[in-house]
Amino acid sequence: MEFDSLQYLFPVIKTQIEPGLTIVHTDMGDGEPVVFIHGLGSYIPAWNKNLTTLSKHLRCIAIDLPGYGKSSKSLHTGTMDFYAELVIKLMDKLGIGKFNICGHSMGGVIAFKLAIEFPDRVNKLFLSAPGGAEIYSDDEKLLVENFISTERMINNDDNQIRNNVLVNFHIFPDDAWFMISDRIAIRKAGEFAAHAEIIARSASGVINSDVPFRLSEVKSKTMIIFGDNDKLIPNRFVHPELTPEEMINIFRLNIRSLHIKIYPDCGHFPQFESPNQFNRDLLNFIL
Repeated sequence: MEFDSLQYLFPVIKTQIEPGLTIVHTDMGDGEPVVFIHGLGSYIPAWNKNLTTLSKHLRCIAIDLPGYGKSSKSLHTGTMDFYAELVIKLMDKLGIGKFNICGHSMGGVIAFKLAIEFPDRVNKLFLSAPGGAEIYSDDEKLLVENFISTERMINNDDNQIRNNVLVNFHIFPDDAWFMISDRIAIRKAGEFAAHAEIIARSASGVINSDVPFRLSEVKSKTMIIFGDNDKLIPNRFVHPELTPEEMINIFRLNIRSLHIKIYPDCGHFPQFESPNQFNRDLLNFIL
């Protein structure tokens, strides 16, 4: 399967940012614009249970980051600065001045970066299981980069791919199986090696980001959703001593206007495991 053959529930638009860089995105509904930014290794279908409901009240622009989903696969740095600047360029192309952001996991780190670097463009942040609080030593960075390497991404077998998806959930929903089957199918895509390289670079971009040192610069009103059974944040692989409560407290101490909500019986994918509550909370917060 090629990336363009992936099945999306929503119509998408291709917007060329510059030669060789095309972003695929939704543009659904009217009202307050909200940019939806997926996490590491993910894509627009991460929001399958949200966009239809939310677009009745908001303008929903869910993007495939470059290297992911149906967007172009030309190699780039994978840094949070690159992604933040990309979102600004897309908003400029769409004629949108100020916007809200809904970011998941790595998408939350990108959202923080946008709020720090472009405070005049960002209104509110609604973040689902975001990264951005953890600081990595040089040795820890090496561990992560070796674990999420291009070679490992290319050589993962079906079982490893399945486990990589399952760990995102507390109770795996039956309607999330496409996340596993899509990841298995795209290994045969002509651009898969570039996709794998960009995932590795993006993981490095997260752990080398300056966001954890600059959270106090986030002035946007922010709401953060966490599942009470999140197995991925904090990073148990390199920070087994860091508790979720300690990490959440880092956000509390640094972000002035912050609301945090914990969803019961939920893992790293609140928008998919508890979509009704997630959609209500997002609408209440943005509107």
